[in-house]
Amino acid sequence: MSSWLNLLKKEYRMVRTSTSVLLGMLIIAGLWGVYSNREHWGIILAPASLLLIFAMFYPAFHMLTSVHSELKHTPHLWLHNPQPAWKLLSAKLTTAVGVMLAILAVGATFVYITIFSTYERLDIPAGDLAIFATEVGAYLTIAIIGVSINMAAWGSLMAIATASTRNILGRFNWLAGLGTFLVATWGMGELHESWVYETLTHWGSFKIKLLSLNKVLPSSVNIEDINTFEGFNIYAGEVLAIIIVTIIVFALASWLIDNKVEV
Repeated sequence: MSSWLNLLKKEYRMVRTSTSVLLGMLIIAGLWGVYSNREHWGIILAPASLLLIFAMFYPAFHMLTSVHSELKHTPHLWLHNPQPAWKLLSAKLTTAVGVMLAILAVGATFVYITIFSTYERLDIPAGDLAIFATEVGAYLTIAIIGVSINMAAWGSLMAIATASTRNILGRFNWLAGLGTFLVATWGMGELHESWVYETLTHWGSFKIKLLSLNKVLPSSVNIEDINTFEGFNIYAGEVLAIIIVTIIVFALASWLIDNKVEV
């Protein structure tokens, strides 16, 4: 465990400066956005949505660039490192997810600032708005963490596939990374639409309902219409399938390094 923590500290030292600059820029931009649009708070929703997308893709981008950089500039350290590759990759992933959560925290802060500055105009109690935002935010955070880790696994494999085929494909080794990307996007998309995937994963259905929805809807809305809102349907089989695919992709990336693939 101590060896893994040392790797984690090393990754933290590598990104702390860039992360501080990034968060500082987001805070400044957020404060400017709040001040500039204090009379039109709805405009805040667009950059807030973009921030969520940026946060979701950050771990994948970090893993792709960080792994690619180390395999390109210091491959001997990876090939001769006594630690198993999964520790190296998981330390990078933990750092990336930590930065992503910090980005989401900045976004959440400005959401709450907006709530407590606009609730009087919306004629909705600030507490009810905050509860609704917290519930929606919790579901979004869980979903973003899951999706981002899956994309980060594929990002790691793209970098390793590109580096490991350098001696085989030469300057065209980028084709290996492109092939991995196509499998992760088009290939997985085709798989998800197949009857085999639906047969294997469409079990354990459960619904996620927004319990605080009735607190923020106008009083003119019929309470029966709220109660008939069925929520979002999720299959436990699909969640399990995504977890299994993510583990397999990470395991494959680790195996390529552990077996001294030429990089």
